[in-house]
Order: sequence, then C-alpha cells, then structure tokens
Amino acid sequence: MKRVTEPTRKDYIQSIVYILLYILAISVGAYFLLLKYWYIWALVVVVGLALLVNWHKEKTVYSCPICGYVYEISFLVDLTAPHGFDRDGAWLLLRCPNCHERHKTKVLKRTG
Repeated sequence: MKRVTEPTRKDYIQSIVYILLYILAISVGAYFLLLKYWYIWALVVVVGLALLVNWHKEKTVYSCPICGYVYEISFLVDLTAPHGFDRDGAWLLLRCPNCHERHKTKVLKRTG
C-alpha cells in the first residue's frame, strides 16, 4: 500500500513557488523571445508545463471521498483534470477507479 500523508503548509508553499518560477520563466522568455524566436518561447512553455505536471504527478496521490480508495493518476489526467483549492484543501475532479463515482478527490502527499 502507498504511504501517504496530508499535505503540509510547506508543501503548498513549495507548489506556489514552482508555479511562480514557471510564470516568471515564460514571462521573461516572452519578453526576450516572443517576437523573433517564438518557437523557442513555445518550447519553453511546453517543456516547463510538462515538468511542472510531472513533478505534481510524482508527488501526489488521490483519495476518493466516497469509498476511501487511494490511487494514482496518469500524466494526461493530471494535466487535463479540473483542479481547485477550498477550505478543506486541494482537490481534483476525478472518477474513482474503485467505485466509479465522479467527485472532488482529496489530494494527498506521497511519502513512500
């Protein structure tokens, strides 16, 4: 079984820092590259997004609020699924592979 814990404040701050660094990289890249070398800027955007999504996929698992089943998702699902944050923490709108219900699943931190 996967070892998981609740995300801590440090985990949320780390995620925010990575997102801000990505935004900074594409903004600076846009300033210097967009007009003349737009294809390099587009490559920076795509590669940066792929790295960010892959990092998120490797660090997280999800728990179904109905049956409690803990599961992983693919890169493509992590990229395209609706994400959000509310007073209960981070969530993704996913279909549970165990009970097949579609709900806001709870995001958990993978520890092992």
